[in-house]
Amino acid sequence: MSSPETPVCASPQQMEMYNSHFYTCALFFNLLIAFTSMTLIIMAIRKLLTESIINTSTRMFLIVGLLCCSLHQTAYIVLRVQVIFQILFKLDQPCKLYYKAYDCKYVTFNLVAGNTGMIFIQSAMTIDRILATVFTNLWPKLKYWPGVILSSFMIGCNYTNVQFIFWNDPLTDYVPTCGQFPPKSIGRFQNFLEIALYMSLAHMVINVIILYVNVMQDRRQSQSFDVNQRFQSRVALKSTQAIFFLSMSQFLSCFLYTIFTKLYLTLQPDMTPLQSGLTLALTYTTPYACIAIPSLIMVTLTFIRNQRHRSINALRSQTETGDQYMQKIKKIWDR
Repeated sequence: MSSPETPVCASPQQMEMYNSHFYTCALFFNLLIAFTSMTLIIMAIRKLLTESIINTSTRMFLIVGLLCCSLHQTAYIVLRVQVIFQILFKLDQPCKLYYKAYDCKYVTFNLVAGNTGMIFIQSAMTIDRILATVFTNLWPKLKYWPGVILSSFMIGCNYTNVQFIFWNDPLTDYVPTCGQFPPKSIGRFQNFLEIALYMSLAHMVINVIILYVNVMQDRRQSQSFDVNQRFQSRVALKSTQAIFFLSMSQFLSCFLYTIFTKLYLTLQPDMTPLQSGLTLALTYTTPYACIAIPSLIMVTLTFIRNQRHRSINALRSQTETGDQYMQKIKKIWDR
């Protein structure tokens, strides 16, 4: 017969954290942030579904990115509720406060999958913008298929990446909360964080180039008599502007998340449980990013819609004499 497992009990320092009123308040603050972000995510998804200001595939990528945010936030809410439950009902049982890492598997996996999923969807949006810029006539005809194919591919990449991070980890350790990373997987996770930072930097540079190319294309097409070409050029430019703005915000989010996580994992051994818990509760960046990203999406869509209305009104109010019209034709012919 196998001997029963020796229970892991919370240390006096760990109990200090659980008994801290500051830590408890920080946990409720985390829940407020999480529920606020979930509300904003629902509002942003609804806006993306009801407004066709940017093309279908771009809207699909943004929706999948928001679903990654919601995946992370759902796991984050479960995690915080677990800790609050410990504080309220289990402090008199210090040997029952720890969790088996295996029992935390789904919470931990979803936290990681939400973070990495946002990075992979950023890659999908960048690839879509490259192809839309190169194949200006073909890409709009494909409608939602680029979004379906690239989103599916990146979701598969994200799933494979999460499995690789936790590959060959038996998850036999005990952890004080489900948010604490299993010790045997930390190395691979830190390696991915470095790769993710370079990926986000590449996305930003590529989107700057695409934005410049789309601006040049729009200037050329603005003098064209082909209304369809002018419309597709303007749609491509607006989509690129939106993706560029959101990519910049996601790059900043990924950069802060990577730096914070690496610093936290480096300094955690020298911190008391209370210091570690408060630091994680107040400065973990992803919940704040999951508030910022849907807010920026709604602001960006509103800005593009208002800009489009101004352009239409300006076009309606334009008057042009015959001589001016002939001069415009001569300019185009002389190019």
